[in-house]
Amino acid sequence: MQNPLATYEAAIAALKDADDTAALGFKHQAVLALSRAGSLEFALSEYARYGLGEICHHEDIMGLGGRLYKDLYLSHQGAQAREYARLSAEQYEDAFRDTGGYYSGINAATMSRLGGMPKEVVDMQARKILEILSIEDEVSDEEIYFIEATRAEAYLLLGDIERAQAALRRALDYDPLNYIAHASTLKQFRMLGRAEGKDLPWLSEFDPPRAMHFAGHIFGREGDAKDFSVLTPEQEDQLFSEASNIIQENDIGIGYGALAAGADILIAEALLEEGGELHVILPIDEKKFVEASVKPFGKQWMRRFSACLKQASTISVFDYFSDWPDTLLRERASLIAMGGAIRNSEELSVSACQLLIWEGKKGTAGTAKDAQTWQKSGRKQFIIDYKWPRNAKPHPKPKPGYKFRAAVFRSDGEEPIIYDDLLEAIVAATAARTEQPNIAQSVDYDLTHAEDLGSLLINDIGDALPGAIHMSELSANYLSVYHSDDYRVDYIGLSPDGTRVFTLRERG
Repeated sequence: MQNPLATYEAAIAALKDADDTAALGFKHQAVLALSRAGSLEFALSEYARYGLGEICHHEDIMGLGGRLYKDLYLSHQGAQAREYARLSAEQYEDAFRDTGGYYSGINAATMSRLGGMPKEVVDMQARKILEILSIEDEVSDEEIYFIEATRAEAYLLLGDIERAQAALRRALDYDPLNYIAHASTLKQFRMLGRAEGKDLPWLSEFDPPRAMHFAGHIFGREGDAKDFSVLTPEQEDQLFSEASNIIQENDIGIGYGALAAGADILIAEALLEEGGELHVILPIDEKKFVEASVKPFGKQWMRRFSACLKQASTISVFDYFSDWPDTLLRERASLIAMGGAIRNSEELSVSACQLLIWEGKKGTAGTAKDAQTWQKSGRKQFIIDYKWPRNAKPHPKPKPGYKFRAAVFRSDGEEPIIYDDLLEAIVAATAARTEQPNIAQSVDYDLTHAEDLGSLLINDIGDALPGAIHMSELSANYLSVYHSDDYRVDYIGLSPDGTRVFTLRERG
């Protein structure tokens, strides 16, 4: 499964060398990815900039306008929401009349129902869609998924729950790993159920897997490491079995974390064995990481590290120049991994969780810090008890003068202001936006030295719109972990240096 942001960025990159025909497809792909990532305002602006609303005889592109109006329906209430539903239905109906495609047809029916169309009229539309659905030879599994999901939606509109369930089950059987498509389908079904005041608990059977952040203690294997905590093969197998059971029982299919010897690698192996998707977050470049966090604990961990890395869906490295190990760099990488798991789960409309192998001892660094951070977020946490003695070295003390700091930049040329806390910076930025709505601002949050704040002072607000508050990816992840009930962050593209930029929005 490719992350929607990665899909968007790949489409933008492909646009540079594409001919006119191919470019149309990449533009559609880019806007759809933004919609799936929840970046609705950016999606709407790109849709208009690309002129996609003027395209005819192309069902997917013609239906994209309906998709964006559907997103607007979901973000509003009352009469305004019904109006967006009506506009969405019109867009889908135009595409259906022009192309005769089942995708636009079923969406026209559903959005008509949400817009207040009489049930008998919508029922006629649903039956018409059922009549045109067919599976021909040499159709891909993904296409069969959409055909059967459409059939399920038509039966849901008609109130035939038994047939809807059967069709949806067939759909997932044909394309079981297309989690983004599954999430979109289930989101639509639940949207329809809510509008009609119906609870649809049977849909939970089809939910995509949840994402986890994983971490835990480093340990070696008995006979293969010296001067460190070591486990016997039987003890390690016990931890692996517990991790596998938690992953299976809680439908965890996506994991974000590092690959240090011991718990990290063991959990990653359990996830991969269950067919899950691994996203590796390395706090430092691979060579430095391996030398300090893998190699000293035994040769077997080197082999297992390489095997996990080869099977990873993504590998992200966030520092190439610092020394390792470093407590604050580790904390930084953990925040990035936690935020990745949370945002991934939000895209799939499921809840994120954390899986730790930990003895439960409180502390201010390492696994204890990860546990404390996640507990503050209020999300589900699974802890596998590490029952054996630990011969762990003390966590390295942070280098003098280094700490996490936030900076607020303004488009009016005022000097950036440095804060010790990200939330303090955000409160200041939102207050400034209220007082001076015509300025644009940008917030950055990172690990810096008191005498070298230049690393925070490189943020380029660029073409930010008045009133906008841009944020770095680390800032966005921090908010996802700690303050997701108060703020949300929407992706808005890449900065000139290729890093991701988000915009801040207050909830409520």
